[in-house]
Amino acid sequence: MAGTVVSPSQDELVGCVDAAVQAPSIHNSQPWQFLLVPGGVEVHSDPSRRLPAVDPQGRSMHISLGAAVLNLRLAVRYLGRREHTELLPDPRDRRHVATVRAGERYTPGGDDEELYEAIPHRRSNRSPFEDVPPPPGALEPLITAAAAEGAELRFLDQDESDFLLYLALMADERRRESPAYRRELYNWVTDDPYRDDGIPLAAVGPWTEGGPVSLRDLAPDREVPGRASVRLEREPTVAVLTVRGEDAPPQWLRAGQAMQRVWLDATRRGLAVSVFTTPLEDPELRDALRRPSDPITYVAFRLGYAPPAAATPRRPVDEVIAYTRPVPIRPPHLG
Repeated sequence: MAGTVVSPSQDELVGCVDAAVQAPSIHNSQPWQFLLVPGGVEVHSDPSRRLPAVDPQGRSMHISLGAAVLNLRLAVRYLGRREHTELLPDPRDRRHVATVRAGERYTPGGDDEELYEAIPHRRSNRSPFEDVPPPPGALEPLITAAAAEGAELRFLDQDESDFLLYLALMADERRRESPAYRRELYNWVTDDPYRDDGIPLAAVGPWTEGGPVSLRDLAPDREVPGRASVRLEREPTVAVLTVRGEDAPPQWLRAGQAMQRVWLDATRRGLAVSVFTTPLEDPELRDALRRPSDPITYVAFRLGYAPPAAATPRRPVDEVIAYTRPVPIRPPHLG
């Protein structure tokens, strides 16, 4: 009966969590826990998986959590239920980032189904893209996808793109001067075939040489068998995702949801995507990208056409479902 609310079964909610954990996360750290509650799922951060060297504020962690929230929302819709999402529902608990509840029944639309079905096919592609830019008809819908989550996606002109990519190269060079960053990267880039988190050596991508595009070197202190040195596309298609408001957890979560919707929309349209945030993790370089009145940039995309990239591992669902409420992190008392 239309409008009737029937709680989803536990198996259905576990299936929704299975979709959520396929979200991207910084260094594939998978910084989430999920608590099944009547009619829905709570999303909590896992502070043990935070990366203090590269992400001291937890900004990238929250963007990762936002991507998981978007997947969870799509999974609830795919069940044929309207979803009701509340971000940061408990001001006394900073770990509890969202609650997604299944509402009344409804018939999912084509976009809901196609975006959900793109979840297992979404990849971060660090290989060379073809020197054929995507046509406007493939890119314009991505602007609409970002707007659906309260964000703005803007495609850069050549000068802006060159400047952003220059800052990305500068940021990577700065990062590699930090022993703490190199240790953290070494811990999360792995040659262990049995590990179900982190970045496998096979996914770090090639070295890049010359040209306008240089990817972050994810394995500066590791030997990567068969790693090639390549030149990437001459005129990359680059876009930035911005959100208006403060640089704070509500905006970080919104940026993560928008990032994931854009990424899934690009995936279903046959586009390869490489996301880079290196210059955005450095406050000085991030400020160089904007005027005081501009919205804050949270994610940069490189888009094009390339062979499919390999998947990165995920922890089993039963390892990320909490069976008791995660211990809250309370905000600091300001007295």
